[in-house]
Amino acid sequence: MTDLGKRVVDLSKKAAFSVSRHGLEDFQARVVFVMDISKSMYPLYRDGTMQQVLERVAALALNFDDDGQVDVIVFGTDARYVGGATLATLEGFVAREIVARHNINGATNYARGMREVARLLPGPHPLFVVFLTDGNNGDRPETEALLRELSGQPVFFKFLGIGSERFAFLEKLDDLEGRLVDNADFQAISDIATIRDGELFERLLVELNDWRSAAAAAGLQV
Repeated sequence: MTDLGKRVVDLSKKAAFSVSRHGLEDFQARVVFVMDISKSMYPLYRDGTMQQVLERVAALALNFDDDGQVDVIVFGTDARYVGGATLATLEGFVAREIVARHNINGATNYARGMREVARLLPGPHPLFVVFLTDGNNGDRPETEALLRELSGQPVFFKFLGIGSERFAFLEKLDDLEGRLVDNADFQAISDIATIRDGELFERLLVELNDWRSAAAAAGLQV
């Protein structure tokens, strides 16, 4: 195992504290990280911030995913499934698989990324989706319709709005009407690079167990 892999395993133990505090010790899920690659995100890819966030998501995923893999999707004007980041491939993943292969430019279309998530269904475990963006989107009706549609599937969206944007639409999605179950939570994080690990894990897990209970009551396989 690489030195980075060892550090992520150590960090997963810190994440385990939050997992236990939220009553999720027995929860199994396929963890998906959906990453905004619109133009305004470029500095965060260039300075290593997005690699750092991926490593922290991977540490949390080790508590939920038997194979320790994070499925990575990028979205901007369009969206694409990048691949699975594992402890063996995590080092340099963002530079190698995203920066070198994708144009970090263009618009912000949430629904494109969400449709790539839907392509991962069905599976043996529910999907826990960390969906990170620094800006509002241009496809709001389609995003709302898709979130309602996916409320009938075993998938939970944790929307992270980073930076100084006022994320009124993500707040709306958090409380969106017309869903089978509440399948999303929104958290605003002004500086994703400096938020402490423990706080990030806590914010990522808000409402996840509530969703699991509601989804099970609605007959979803969670």
